[in-house]
Amino acid sequence: MAVSNYDITAAAFRPESAHDYELSILTGMDSFAYVIRDRTRNELMAYRSQTITAGEQADWPTTLDRLVLADDKLRSLSYGNCIMGWESERLTLVPETLYDAGNPRIYLEQLTLIGLDDAVRAERYQELGGELLFAAPSAKLEATERRLRSLRTHHMAGGLLSAWGARSRRLGHQSISCAVRGSRLFIAAHRNGQLLFFNTFSYSSSHDALYYLLLAFQQCGWTPNRVPLYLCGEITEHSDLYRQFYRYVEDIRFCQYPTPPSSPPELAGLPAHLYFELLCLG
Repeated sequence: MAVSNYDITAAAFRPESAHDYELSILTGMDSFAYVIRDRTRNELMAYRSQTITAGEQADWPTTLDRLVLADDKLRSLSYGNCIMGWESERLTLVPETLYDAGNPRIYLEQLTLIGLDDAVRAERYQELGGELLFAAPSAKLEATERRLRSLRTHHMAGGLLSAWGARSRRLGHQSISCAVRGSRLFIAAHRNGQLLFFNTFSYSSSHDALYYLLLAFQQCGWTPNRVPLYLCGEITEHSDLYRQFYRYVEDIRFCQYPTPPSSPPELAGLPAHLYFELLCLG
């Protein structure tokens, strides 16, 4: 069974007001998470996060049906806006000047195995100066979009890289940023808004995760005691992963969304960086 990490709903949540709400969902690998936001008041209404086991991932249609049917906020409500963020380790960013829209698969085929049953999607990001390409099993991706009735689907990396790059430009500094969700890290490095490095890693222990984090510093020629690390996703100061990072990185900060939704009392104690990736999908 999926492991529930967080499941908090505001008392102010009203099913009859779902047309005023925005549902942002993140899934695709070993996690299933969502936030619900009241768009008229920019107020957080709910946050739920679950870890999906390997067996459940293998039988995704059954798992997805069970997740939806067991959740009264997903089962029968129709939201004013529904955005889905897809997690996939098979992705790349192609500069605009090098991109050929006629054959997007070729870029990913040079980096990883792309099967006949895979869909390759391209997303244009002006602020990134190129096309973000990602691959996912066609049947799984399309079935998830139908079941969740999403109006838009983005790879989670696009919103994260855009938000991290904007922060780096605003502050005019160099930084490493890392999103933690499930058993994966998504790491990027920026200098004055310019993207220098990004990659995604699966880890089985905090020591593995630390190795991948320090690898990003090394690839950029930076030392961990001089460059800040920004964290988001399901990591807190009390976790073993955070403690491992803090042994080597002197300046650790949590990501802050530029216009965060306000939080009702039930959600006020929930650190906003936990659902940062979900807010970046919009």
